[in-house]
Amino acid sequence: MSAVRYEPSIEQIVDDEQETIGKIRDTFIQLGEKQEKKEGHSMRTSHAKATGLLGGELEIFGDLPPELAQGIAAQPGRYEALVRFAQGPGELIPDRISTHRGMAIKLLDVDGPRIPEAREQTTQDFVLEPGPAFIHSTPKTFLADFKGGVANAPAMPDSVKSAVSNVARATNALFGNSSKILSFLGHPSRHPLAENYFSQAPLRWGDYVAKVAMVVSEETLAAISDEEIDASDDDNAFRHAMEAFFRRNGATFDFSVQLCTDLDKMPVEDASVEWPQEDSPYRLVGRLTLPPQPAFDERRRELFDNGLAFQPNNSLEAHRPLGGVMRARLAVYPVMSERRMAGAKRVEPKSLDEALPAREAAQG
Repeated sequence: MSAVRYEPSIEQIVDDEQETIGKIRDTFIQLGEKQEKKEGHSMRTSHAKATGLLGGELEIFGDLPPELAQGIAAQPGRYEALVRFAQGPGELIPDRISTHRGMAIKLLDVDGPRIPEAREQTTQDFVLEPGPAFIHSTPKTFLADFKGGVANAPAMPDSVKSAVSNVARATNALFGNSSKILSFLGHPSRHPLAENYFSQAPLRWGDYVAKVAMVVSEETLAAISDEEIDASDDDNAFRHAMEAFFRRNGATFDFSVQLCTDLDKMPVEDASVEWPQEDSPYRLVGRLTLPPQPAFDERRRELFDNGLAFQPNNSLEAHRPLGGVMRARLAVYPVMSERRMAGAKRVEPKSLDEALPAREAAQG
């Protein structure tokens, strides 16, 4: 089956979408105000707690078939990359409350025409989470659940969040960790490197439409001493696990692309649908390498908190985010990053040496 070619008409915008997105934006602003009151300073309204900020390199392989040799993969080569791992909530909560999490990749010094919504002019970002499909289907369903739950989280005691997380995690385990909702509320306490991460929502892949993924290599999994982390007595257990790993090891992920081959089975406007891999498997286009290094030192903390914004808006036109969920992100992410970084100096690094001048490998 041939890949679906991109054309603007594959996106179907409902009449009240802008009104819905405006309500999502306002709800995020209200959440940010609650967080600022609680923590005493502005912070991310999602993925607020970093478990690692790494410098690495994405190699694009040669001899790719034409449908894969698109956008950043049009030619074989290498891109320097900043890679952020973080817990999902917009709060600095203890790691025993293990909820959703994410991986974000910022490729540096990337040439090409950019989307009109782009906030930076030399980077390409991919924002990824575990699981091949998003928990919500459309902006409207996201708004309903967000207003009813996540937006009120800062006011809940940690003991309540911990209980919800534990029950959700235990219940999900009975179903083979197959529930997106339960995984969101109580994600398994896995090492951050023991996950595969997905765009979940679609994007352009040059002339085509795709989802992308970072699939952890077998070599990396073999180097992890314990994939399950006990966070009962360590509020920062995931970060400490990352720091311990990268003192002696590097990590690699396979950069893979799933092309849309049927718009009925693989819809653009419903991000909750898992595209069937039996119809279109993820196909390898490159490899991300993260060498041994400090996983989260003071320079990385400052860069994460006050310098960097990982968002779908930082994109080539060849990788334009698609669908309602992505359109909502394009509208909301820059508003929240501007609010968080007001008065701070935004960093758009051209190289890793510029971003992380002290990124030498850790020793011992």
